[in-house]
Amino acid sequence: MQRIHAVLFHQGAPALGGGTLRTGPGLAALREVSAACLSPAGQLQVATALDVLEALEARMHAVRHQLLHEARHLAGAKVLAERLYGAGPFAALAMTCWLAGKDRFSSSRQAVRFAGPGRHRVVPGPQGAARAAVPARPAGAALGGL
Repeated sequence: MQRIHAVLFHQGAPALGGGTLRTGPGLAALREVSAACLSPAGQLQVATALDVLEALEARMHAVRHQLLHEARHLAGAKVLAERLYGAGPFAALAMTCWLAGKDRFSSSRQAVRFAGPGRHRVVPGPQGAARAAVPARPAGAALGGL
């Protein structure tokens, strides 16, 4: 989108407001300004950029659909989405992937220590999950000693 705005700017076309490319009327206005104010090279640049944006949107739609499908069928993501207030399917899937599935930790305590601040952090190793000592920060260290 910045490229489109740069082409408009450098060829003296009127500026379009921010977020215009996300709406139908905004795209129509861009096409109108492109046809009226830009050189053939500028028109080609804008047309190419719009084609790329359209292809990316189509691909993002497919990926979004696939991720939702996985989130609704993966046991860990389903449980997190059901039990965590405010966690939807995408957040639940992300948390499940981040924790690396149900077999990474032998207890919820290990998962909490991995995810939250604490004295130890679980570090997976070749022999399974091994604890590596991480010095605990003094109280208030994160607040600049306040």
